[in-house]
Amino acid sequence: MVQNKITPKQLDILLLLYRFRFLNRHHIQSFLNHKDYRRINAWLKDLTAKKIIGRIYSNTIGENNKPAIYYLNSQSHSILKNKPEIDKRILKRVYRERLRSKRLQNHFLLLADLYFLFLKQRKENETLHFYTSTDLVKHTYLPFIRPDAYIALKAPNESKRYFLDIIDHDTPRYALRRKIDYYFEYYDDDTWQQATGYEFPKILLVCPSESLKYYLKKYIGDKLENELSDIDFYLSVSDSLLSTNSHGWSLVEFE
Repeated sequence: MVQNKITPKQLDILLLLYRFRFLNRHHIQSFLNHKDYRRINAWLKDLTAKKIIGRIYSNTIGENNKPAIYYLNSQSHSILKNKPEIDKRILKRVYRERLRSKRLQNHFLLLADLYFLFLKQRKENETLHFYTSTDLVKHTYLPFIRPDAYIALKAPNESKRYFLDIIDHDTPRYALRRKIDYYFEYYDDDTWQQATGYEFPKILLVCPSESLKYYLKKYIGDKLENELSDIDFYLSVSDSLLSTNSHGWSLVEFE
């Protein structure tokens, strides 16, 4: 359709939103490695006017200094549905993205922040491979409860692999325990190890607060003491992790 004609760079924006779901203009500009923010804004304005993407922005005091958030809108479906990297089942969510909660939006905005954190902190000889839960949907050997991301840092003589999970502030404690239990079960099933030939990835858990980090550290430590599974869990608090004074990740060990 004529009104849905877009540029290659605009298609790149749609594919980014398909993978990360919610991104702000700063994220998109960084992903595209583009110096001119005015060009980025022009592309976004055009996509929004055509209802290919949606835009979230508030004029209220305290919120109006935050960048607008973008997501796939209904008109993106016809553009993306036949692209080889697209799963049509997942793409159907574009009809409901505008209804998603603020909590979910913040969850995926943080995921993008963490991508750039890994990109910044990688060593000079490392290549970052960052797969979101959307990217992972076709990999049937992965956990049924998909992590937020699978990360591989590859160097000529070494590779490091991680599962990344972001914990939301209102996640019930029973759901947290179940998530941890599921990682132990997945490790014991040996599914990952047999399907990939790699050692089991380290688990990175991003917590919303120190109190929740402490709770998970205690629960995981008790599990490690009573299980034979040899899994490395690393915890951090989101605000601390993204700050300039970050202490990074702390390994969970049992006493």
